[in-house]
Amino acid sequence: MSNRCLGFTELRDVNAEWRSVLDLGVRYLWRKGHYIEYRDGLLFLDKGQVRLTHFTVDGVEKILWYINAGCLFGETPLFDPLADDKGSVHICATDCVVYAFSRSCLEQLGRTRPDLTLNLLRSMARKLRTLSNQASSLYVDDVLVRTCKFLAQRLLPDSDPLTANPGISRQEMASLLGVHRITLYKVLRQQEEQGLFGPFARHAVAILRPEEFFRLVNS
Repeated sequence: MSNRCLGFTELRDVNAEWRSVLDLGVRYLWRKGHYIEYRDGLLFLDKGQVRLTHFTVDGVEKILWYINAGCLFGETPLFDPLADDKGSVHICATDCVVYAFSRSCLEQLGRTRPDLTLNLLRSMARKLRTLSNQASSLYVDDVLVRTCKFLAQRLLPDSDPLTANPGISRQEMASLLGVHRITLYKVLRQQEEQGLFGPFARHAVAILRPEEFFRLVNS
C-alpha cells in the first residue's frame, strides 16, 4: 500500500509507553467540542478522540488529523513557543480524558526516562511524515484517489465484502481530504452508481470492486 495513504491516517497508541507515568500528570475531563488551549506542558490522551483543526481567516475549517487514545499532543506550543499557530486548535471530537505533564515534570522525565524521550521523538517524526504525505496527496491526487486512500486506512479486518469504517461524517471527511462537502458527495454518489462503493454510512462503506480500489490506493 502506498505510503502516501498515511496522510489520512488516525494516530493511535503511538505513545502508549507514557501510561506508565500518568501518576505524574494532572488529569482533565473535557467534553465533546471543548477547545483545548493548554500551552504549559505536554498532553496525553488517555480516552477519547481529539482532532487538530486549522481555521482560515474567514472561518473555513481544515481538519489536519485525528488523535486517538494513547497519543501525546501539544508539542508545537511547548517546544516552539514563538510559533504563530493561532489558527490551529485541538478540539475534543468526543468526551476526553487527558493528562497534562508540566515543563518541570518533563525535565525530570528527560533525566530519568530517556526511553520516553525517544518515544516522543519517534511520534513527532511520524506526525511530520503524516503531514508531508497529506500535503503530497492533496497536491497530486484527485478526490477519488484521496477518498480511497482515506478508506484504505480504515478497512475492517476479515470483512466480506471488504468494508471500511470512516468513523466520521461526510462533512468531516471532506475537510480532512481538502474538498468541499458537495464535491465529496458527488464523488461518492457517482462511485456508488458505478459500483465501486456501496452506500456511504458513518461506520460502514462496502468496497465492491477491491482490485480497482487498491489500484487507486497505490496510484
